[in-house]
Amino acid sequence: MLFFDLEAYAPPDDRNASLSSLTVNPARPGHLLLGGCFFSKRFEEPIPDAPEVQGLWLWNFESEAALLMAIKARFEEEWRRQREEKVRVLGKPAVDLVVCGAGISKFDLPALYCRSLFNEIASPAELFEVFFKSRPIDLANEASFLFPKEPILYPKTTREMAGRLGLQERKGSSKGVWESYESRDYGAIEQRTEQELRLVLEIYKRLQAKIVRASP
Repeated sequence: MLFFDLEAYAPPDDRNASLSSLTVNPARPGHLLLGGCFFSKRFEEPIPDAPEVQGLWLWNFESEAALLMAIKARFEEEWRRQREEKVRVLGKPAVDLVVCGAGISKFDLPALYCRSLFNEIASPAELFEVFFKSRPIDLANEASFLFPKEPILYPKTTREMAGRLGLQERKGSSKGVWESYESRDYGAIEQRTEQELRLVLEIYKRLQAKIVRASP
């Protein structure tokens, strides 16, 4: 399984041109993928108390294209490792890469595809294979059962999930990322994103504990 959380930058002139609460649009030329944090584990391994998180960031590469190639390589390596694991789920081989995060089906996976396409790092068909043929566990869509008094099924924010599970979300608005990028405070972006991924891992653990019965 590959857990990840990405950050992106929206230029000032484009910050009001959106139909959604999500301002960034990776199909627009000036909207950059800044990178993100990644953690992988085998299916049957528990998430450790202090998971080792890897950061891949734009400022450590010569270009956005080079960053995207490194992220694509990370995905390809996880595809290979998962197939070698030969785990069966409900009697079927789990051959497709499982990726997990909060909101990844809305933003992170489409952003990887769009920015990779824009930077021409591979063909559209190859990019679709690597990113969109994975099986996403989007925690935003998995947590509705935590809110039994809310009859409408609607994706939950990380803050809503965390609060319901007794955790604290500190990420705040994306404006903080944009301001940090413009002032070249890259460490603040890295720290914020690593904290967010660690929160995602804890949400996953707590949701899993509520769904999976403890062994007798």
